[in-house]
Amino acid sequence: MPSRLVAFVARHAGKERSTTAKVFSLLSGVVVFFVLTPTVLGLLGHWMVTRLAIPQSPSVLMGAGSVIPGLVFLLWSISTFWSVGKGTPVPFASPTTLVTTGPFRYTRNPIKLGAALFYLGIGSAFDGVATGLAMFLLGVILGTIYHKGVEEKELLIRFGKEYEDYRRRTSFLIPLPPRRG
Repeated sequence: MPSRLVAFVARHAGKERSTTAKVFSLLSGVVVFFVLTPTVLGLLGHWMVTRLAIPQSPSVLMGAGSVIPGLVFLLWSISTFWSVGKGTPVPFASPTTLVTTGPFRYTRNPIKLGAALFYLGIGSAFDGVATGLAMFLLGVILGTIYHKGVEEKELLIRFGKEYEDYRRRTSFLIPLPPRRG
């Protein structure tokens, strides 16, 4: 199944798309990652915390302290994809070139980092810090499974050595200065 998914994504990714298709892809990504995913992760996180009987109360301060940097990473990444790569984070309208500038200079997955911080903040503000942490961890784990199982393989197919070199010098998730060579 993963190899079929990789082949499917590779067939459809990186193609020139109209502005309308890119905007539609971006809007669908907003619905998935700002509405559906936090809802599902919030329900799962709340269920886990309830089962573990962890007492908690919402923390608006923790929420804002995490949502704001999460949104900054997300918006910076999306605008870099749009302006430099001429695409969106959605595979159907992904960048036509390998994007290694902006936040992608410091981490290969600034969108996942931003989304995970956003989920941490949303969960913390609406349910409690334990739910936020559960959402953060679930987001990172599920995102890593997708990135390692599909996205990295698809990028190797499309960009070959260029991606291999980028992967070697750039951190997977934690923003770090790029390594030389």
